[in-house]
Amino acid sequence: MIVGILGILPFPSIATAYAPRLTLASSTPGAETRVGHLPQVLQLVFNDKIVDAQVILTGPDSAAVSLGAVTVRNETARIALGVPDGAPGSYTVSYTATGSNGAAGNGSFSFTVTTGAKTGTSAKPTRTPSPTAAPTVLPVATSAAAAPADFLTSKAQPPAAAAPPAAGRPAWWTYAAVLLVVACVLVVFLGFSRRRIRPGIPAK
Repeated sequence: MIVGILGILPFPSIATAYAPRLTLASSTPGAETRVGHLPQVLQLVFNDKIVDAQVILTGPDSAAVSLGAVTVRNETARIALGVPDGAPGSYTVSYTATGSNGAAGNGSFSFTVTTGAKTGTSAKPTRTPSPTAAPTVLPVATSAAAAPADFLTSKAQPPAAAAPPAAGRPAWWTYAAVLLVVACVLVVFLGFSRRRIRPGIPAK
């Protein structure tokens, strides 16, 4: 019986040793792929359900990229990036995961960012007015005609009354009327005079 019991004891350790190893089945971005810009979310899919995962992303300058919390669901681990984009170059993802059966897995893969965030460019400077520059002064109008309408403060004067016509020579029709009257008087006078000086007719 003792020999039988001792023969049974190694089986748990043997079962653990031959348990399926936790491996990475796929990822986004994929291993050795090229992308235009740094993705906003890393996704790792394993060959079995996982209960925990730790991920590190290293940039082209060997500095760690800021990452958010890891979200685990079944076989998938999702990690949000804490930066909008990164410089172009090679990025390395290093991971460690623990399966639901106690198996652990770790590894790494790389992908390349081709465009990324351009470095060494700066925004065009905004032109600001010089603090010593004197403000522009509009010239003062010297006459009402030259001054803008907004600067006219005097009230409009009423139009001057029309001057009475100057006394001058009488119009031509006045002379014509006088001549006509004179002519009538002369005609009447001459007719009357002829009647008075006409000689008498001798009797037969």
